Amino acid sequence: METRRRFLKKTLGGAALLAAAGAVPLALRKTQLRAARQPLRFFTPAEYSVFAAVAERVLARGPWQVPPELAGASRSRPPAPAPSEVDVAGKADAFLAPLDAASAKELKQLLALFDNALFSVLTGGPPRPFTRMSPVQQDVHLERWATSRMAVRRTGFQALKRLSAAVYYGAPETYASVGYPGPPDELVRTVNAARGRP
Repeated sequence: METRRRFLKKTLGGAALLAAAGAVPLALRKTQLRAARQPLRFFTPAEYSVFAAVAERVLARGPWQVPPELAGASRSRPPAPAPSEVDVAGKADAFLAPLDAASAKELKQLLALFDNALFSVLTGGPPRPFTRMSPVQQDVHLERWATSRMAVRRTGFQALKRLSAAVYYGAPETYASVGYPGPPDELVRTVNAARGRP
């Protein structure tokens, strides 16, 4: 993400799209909801569900799905957990909770646009929200965003992909599978002390 303040506003058209997404009635979105494991601090239940679906697909080719012939050195390590096991969306919710209001609004508008069935149809996709697409349709949808001529779609895809990867690989549950022993104890103590934690 370029900055927390304007990571989506690449063009005037992009800003208009995000504003339009926020104006579409919730009834037209029909997001397939997932239950959050913890009380949500940043996302609404619909936003949590959209982000969880996006994270699962952008991380779908993670280390837990490496073919046996390519596993090599990773055989001696424990298998990596799937994004759903790590609860990437729940961890992203906690990470994003202190985000400033303007940046939060932009991210929420992006998630609304991403799961908008009407916008999907208008951009060549199926007439359903992202959360109700099959995994193959979701991958095609993501590829359309990643390679779009519209800057807001490309930038939005990159923001969601980077956030998903950062949250997943920043989770302690993934450390052993990539051979990372974890942060030094002294660093953990210093950070916790600065945050007022024991």
